[in-house]
Amino acid sequence: MSSARQNVHQGCNLLAVTGGSRRLFQFNVSKGRPVPAGDAVIDEGKPLPKNAVSRDWRVLLKPRLDIAWLPLDSVFVRAVTLPACEPSELAGMIEFQIEKISPMPPAQVVWTVESVPHADGTGQTAVVTLASRTAVEVFLGEMESGGYTVDVLENPLLRELLASPAPADGLVLLAESAGPLPTVLAAWWTGGILREVGLLRLPVENPGPTLVAQLNGMAWAGEVAGWLSSLPELRLVASALDADRLLGALRDWTGRDPEVVPPRSTPDLATLTASHALYSVGPKMVPEEVRIRQRQQFVDALWLKGLGALAMTYLAGVFVYLGILTVQKSRLDTLRDDTRGMALQYTNTLQLKARVRVLQEQVALRFAALDCWNSVAEKLPETLTLTQLDFKNGRTLVLDGLTTDENRADITRFNSELRAVMIDGRPLFADVRPATTQLRGAQLTWRFEADIRREDSTP
Repeated sequence: MSSARQNVHQGCNLLAVTGGSRRLFQFNVSKGRPVPAGDAVIDEGKPLPKNAVSRDWRVLLKPRLDIAWLPLDSVFVRAVTLPACEPSELAGMIEFQIEKISPMPPAQVVWTVESVPHADGTGQTAVVTLASRTAVEVFLGEMESGGYTVDVLENPLLRELLASPAPADGLVLLAESAGPLPTVLAAWWTGGILREVGLLRLPVENPGPTLVAQLNGMAWAGEVAGWLSSLPELRLVASALDADRLLGALRDWTGRDPEVVPPRSTPDLATLTASHALYSVGPKMVPEEVRIRQRQQFVDALWLKGLGALAMTYLAGVFVYLGILTVQKSRLDTLRDDTRGMALQYTNTLQLKARVRVLQEQVALRFAALDCWNSVAEKLPETLTLTQLDFKNGRTLVLDGLTTDENRADITRFNSELRAVMIDGRPLFADVRPATTQLRGAQLTWRFEADIRREDSTP
């Protein structure tokens, strides 16, 4: 294999359209060779498997070559003898001669070429396949409408011919009856060199005489060109049905029985076609404007799908954000409700605590009043008369009384004894202020106040 031939594809498809059905072959490329990965028959009117033929971003990561067998009703095959050259130079050499070898104006055809080297290595036979541009564009449009974008168009009969052993001198006929008209590819070999190739179209009824007439025309042209002097050995590559329709006429023409060889199976021919297409360097028979349009459509589709995916991702993000926001708002509302409930409970607790404190103070005040009454009763001297005992603001004990002036010392002693009163090891009064006295005639009135010790009072 020439170093100029390189393959960058990691897979390929081949679509064979025969009769009313289509057959899709799938291949993986391993170590430079196509390995069958699938084979499906799709009836007319049914879509091709989208996952197998669609072109999306996966094609960028895993390049794929999509091949199709071109219908032979608008195909022509020519052989041109040229000197040996590099494979990359062959297309340029043919381009200078395309006007001479094309059955139609060059602007109305698409073509491809491949080389069959001569045994001596000094020359080569260029096999040129030409097809009507209009027919090719119609075929490619039908393929695209079915979801299949074609990169390479191939001639299955030519693949069969070039893959078969070449005779030193002989005529090889390959018959194909799957199209609208029976078709025969004729290849003439003399001296180990491929001299002439032609694609012959035959009528459906009694195709033998027409085939012989066209072969006679090729033989006369060979005699004029000087490379044919007698009818060579004949090999017929055809199915049993096609061979039965042609053998009688061929036997009468050559005077001997042709060698009949069965054709390759369709899967084998598909693998052979894929192997050639992966490394071919010649034109692909797909018009350049069609290739540009296909590339632009692929890029546009990637952009649209990318933007669509981005939009869907954005919408998904928005929905996720809204969902999270809704959940968090629900949690916030729940926390607010819980806070309101806790605040109400806290307020109720404070109120209850205040009520308990009031009750405790009332109870404590009652016990303090009893203690004060008891202490006054115990400590009051007989010389003093208590006229009034009162509690001011629930915290201050007010004592009023009468005595005579000579008992003034008893008032001071009574004040001191109240200051020293202890209840459960703690002073009953936080502060006992000195008594105030006033002499009224023979009576001395006295008064003093004592602050009752509370739980929050300091010793």
